Formats: sequence, C-alpha cells, structure tokens
Amino acid sequence: MVKVGCDFFGNQTDAEDVAQEGLIRLWNFCERLDARRNMEALAIRVAKNVCVETFRKRSNNTITLDDRLEDNTTADANLDAEDTQHKIDEAIERLSPREQELFRKRHIEGHTAEEIANETGIPKPSVKSIISMAKRKLIKDLQKILK
Repeated sequence: MVKVGCDFFGNQTDAEDVAQEGLIRLWNFCERLDARRNMEALAIRVAKNVCVETFRKRSNNTITLDDRLEDNTTADANLDAEDTQHKIDEAIERLSPREQELFRKRHIEGHTAEEIANETGIPKPSVKSIISMAKRKLIKDLQKILK
C-alpha cells in the first residue's frame, strides 16, 4: 500500500497516509472478507482508491475569493498552488496525446498497467514504458518550470 501511494504521489508522507487510510478501511471490513480472496490484490485496489479519492479531494479543495482576502498569507499560498497546478497541467499538455492518455489513466484514474493494456490494446510492457517515459518528461519539465 505504501508503494502504491509512493508511486502515485511521489513522496513517503503521502504514501504512509494512503497506507494508513487503506488499512483502516480493510480493518473495518475484515469480518466480511472472504479468506480465500487475494488479500494483496485487495490491499492494492484499496490503496489505489484512496489515492484517487485523496487526489480528487485536493483538486476540488477550492476557496472563495472572500476567504482569500481575509488572510494575505493564505491568499499568496493559494495563488502559488493555483500557479503550480496550472504549470503541471501545461506540462501534461506538452506530452504526446498517447502519453497524456496513458499517464492520466495510470496516475489520475488509478488504473493498473494491465487494465490499461486491456483497454487500449497496447502490450503491457509498452504501456509501462510509455508511462515511465511520460513521467520522466513531466519531472524534467516541472523541474525547469518550478525553479
């Protein structure tokens, strides 16, 4: 679960939060789980769902203009966050259409490489390679932009 969170968010703190939340969810349903089920696969699925939900909550966390005007520090931080998000969106747009599609499916929608391969008809190793290349391009692009 930590690995899924780290792959999704790229940092250990968020990854640990994902694992904690995922384990809580599994614990709440432990009595209803079938012992014959693949628990590792279930834990990975739960972790992916937590990642996507966390990402969506952060993306949808909007603040009104009145709230921003109350605290200049908060307003500056929000403007910086909006600017950073805009730069990330621009960097994603600079990827090829295929890279954008696969990157979004993997890191935003939380699909596995196998699921993406099945959906797109692209072989799984190629899916992994394209996503990895897109991720490297984004990191390199964002390092230049955010400096």
